[in-house]
Amino acid sequence: MDGTDAGRLLAFALDVTAAPGNNGQAGHYRDLLDRYRTDAAFRRLVDDILEGVGCNVAMADPHHGLLLDTDPSGPWAWPQRAADLPWNKNFEHASARAARLLVPVALLAYVAPSAADFDELLTDPSAATVTCTAPQLAEFIADYARHKESDATDPVEGEAPLWWHWLQMPAHVPTAKRVARRGAEYLVHEVLSFLHGQRLVVKTSGSTVRDNLYRPRRLFLARCRAMLADDLLNDLQAYAATRTGPSPSATTPEAGE
Repeated sequence: MDGTDAGRLLAFALDVTAAPGNNGQAGHYRDLLDRYRTDAAFRRLVDDILEGVGCNVAMADPHHGLLLDTDPSGPWAWPQRAADLPWNKNFEHASARAARLLVPVALLAYVAPSAADFDELLTDPSAATVTCTAPQLAEFIADYARHKESDATDPVEGEAPLWWHWLQMPAHVPTAKRVARRGAEYLVHEVLSFLHGQRLVVKTSGSTVRDNLYRPRRLFLARCRAMLADDLLNDLQAYAATRTGPSPSATTPEAGE
């Protein structure tokens, strides 16, 4: 049964929507996770299997489950090929790749503008998660980039920060009903759509692409805190905390998130 239970635990770990709980499959996940945390022999078995497929355990958390770090070239890498990430693809301009990389970090700062907000979303299942549209997130990033530009000198060639690359993107047309495919809003839409396709972001469909609401799943928050650059996230959070204006809308999370 140990091998079967190890396989079941890994199946839960590979399902980004799965979370430990009290009943049904969620309860089974919690039981297996508790065994991993307390049974040394079972933990060694799971860890040995993971080592064989280029993985290791990044976190075994009672709220978020078993989070895995994977070798980019391994069979369980996320996504299947690192080149599939929208910020790793080949683009004509380096600024497009750099600007796309800024989007997931900015999303985290938008929904959690402080470390305390981040911790609350991760630990409190009842905490409401902020939602945003692609235009709202694009505007937030643009405001941040302009704020950084006002205090910065021209970057050294080859060492430009991510926010500088954002300013090289074409501006959107405010009166347009559709998102221009070359504009910053469409770039944000592409990255958010990718994350939604990976089941890391929840999407509530609107009447147009510009109206779709997105919010990150808690597993995305937990996973990206370890994966993304802390300095950049902290800087974006510091800026987000100074913003004034209407509060973003918040959504009560679904069960199991």
